[in-house]
Amino acid sequence: MARRKRRRVSFLRLFLVIFIFLALIAGGFGAFYFINKKNNETTPYYLANSIDTITLNGEEGISITLPRGTKVDIKNKTVEIDEVEYRQFVYNENTYYCLDSDLETDRNNCVRETSMYTLRSHVLTTAPDTYKIAGWINKNELVTITGFNNLDEYGCVDYYEVNGSGYLEGKYLAHEFYETGYDSSIYYDEYDYAGGDPTLIEYYPKEEVSFENNKMPEEVKALYINAGAITLADRYIEIAKQTSGINAFVIDIKDCYINTQLAYDGYAYKEYAPSTYNIPNSLETYQENIKKLKDAGYYLIGRITAFKDDSFASDNPSEALTYNGSLYQYGSVYWPSVYSRKMWEYDLALASEAVELFGFNEIQFDYVRLPEDVSDVDLRNTYGETRTQAVTNFLRYAVEYLHKQEVYVSADVFGETSGYSPNFFSAWPTGYGQFWPAISNTVDAISSMPYPDHFAAYAYDIEKPWVDVYDLMYAWGSATRYAQDVTYDKATCRTWIMAQDSDKYDVEYDPYFIAEQIAGLKDAGVFEGYLTWNAASSTYKYNEYINVLN
Repeated sequence: MARRKRRRVSFLRLFLVIFIFLALIAGGFGAFYFINKKNNETTPYYLANSIDTITLNGEEGISITLPRGTKVDIKNKTVEIDEVEYRQFVYNENTYYCLDSDLETDRNNCVRETSMYTLRSHVLTTAPDTYKIAGWINKNELVTITGFNNLDEYGCVDYYEVNGSGYLEGKYLAHEFYETGYDSSIYYDEYDYAGGDPTLIEYYPKEEVSFENNKMPEEVKALYINAGAITLADRYIEIAKQTSGINAFVIDIKDCYINTQLAYDGYAYKEYAPSTYNIPNSLETYQENIKKLKDAGYYLIGRITAFKDDSFASDNPSEALTYNGSLYQYGSVYWPSVYSRKMWEYDLALASEAVELFGFNEIQFDYVRLPEDVSDVDLRNTYGETRTQAVTNFLRYAVEYLHKQEVYVSADVFGETSGYSPNFFSAWPTGYGQFWPAISNTVDAISSMPYPDHFAAYAYDIEKPWVDVYDLMYAWGSATRYAQDVTYDKATCRTWIMAQDSDKYDVEYDPYFIAEQIAGLKDAGVFEGYLTWNAASSTYKYNEYINVLN
């Protein structure tokens, strides 16, 4: 009996040993499985860097470059390589390694830039993609990055917030400055220009634009319609159809002859120039007539007098020219400063509104200048720009914003701006702020105003240029062609021709004079269209010219 009992105890002990052994094995496998499972579990992270991409090494010497902001599933297990701990993730079936510092749990924290250099002088805006101006930044300036708007799938930032004060497009910032503009020294001359040293203006490669739903005619040939005449849209369409050339209209949005005239009762002016009272059309009337012109198939150019605005100057005296402490009046009108960012903003507010409400194909800025005489006048030059810099910078700001609305931008300049000599380049930065190569380099179309009765006797050695209009246009056009030849990425040269009788001389500009102006421009090689200047938008005169508007 005792022997059986001992056998039973031995069997129980053996069973217990085996059980414990199996339990230990099972536990080990379980622990191994649990640990292995935990090590292979992943947590989602986003790759972060101070540049657009990040390059990471992987197994077997491979590497990969991914946009920052890319989502990766990081394994909990770390690996040590050369005494450095790395995290792992699998991408396209390959394993790659990264540091903890390369990862963020919030994609908004993936942009690591702290400072960058500006590649050009530029406005800062109050928000991304708006015309509202927060400030100004100079070229090659080190700025602090205080935020950004959007990180795209390629790791690029669309807009950065800089210095905590405004937004700038990412394409105008870099970690190290590099030159993106053209060589301005080609315009150097020792002459003391009233408009400022032309080498201080920035000249840039122009992005050639052609909007899919807004094609600019190869040659724009337009009749001018002032604000008060727009209600006669049907008659202008009838006249245009009888010509062989007219395919466009220039139509006032804002004009200023004796006082500011807005073509329609809109919204933008109420914020910037609420005292404006000369408004001949309701919004609905203006819209109805613009629609007639547009539906008839014509290319529509909205004209805005940029820096001749009596109402704005009166409502914003701190933004206007002054003389001896009072608003400066020239030509019976008060003038805003070309340096005024608030005036820049207002012009863009009007332009943007008109594009949205009426579908203009192009915005044309007239009076992009100072008055002709600013002796002893306080120009309110807040930003230390030359006169020609201010005008060019305004146009560049306008072009950049309006191109986003898929419309073209043109500017009117005085006829003398391209230079008087047909034999050599003599354009200069004028005292009123216009420099042909700078403006032509900036806008889509430049429209000069070489009106024959604006030239003095013997201009271009022509005794009476207001009569010998073919010779005048040929001589002027030859100088202009040369000015265009020395312009970087020049604009289309589309010229205003005089289509009204002279107020200065006893000359009636009949169809012959119109035809001769056009012929002179063509023969000089600067004919890329024309615009007819008739301040009254006289249907009588336009009817008279039907057979020569070709």
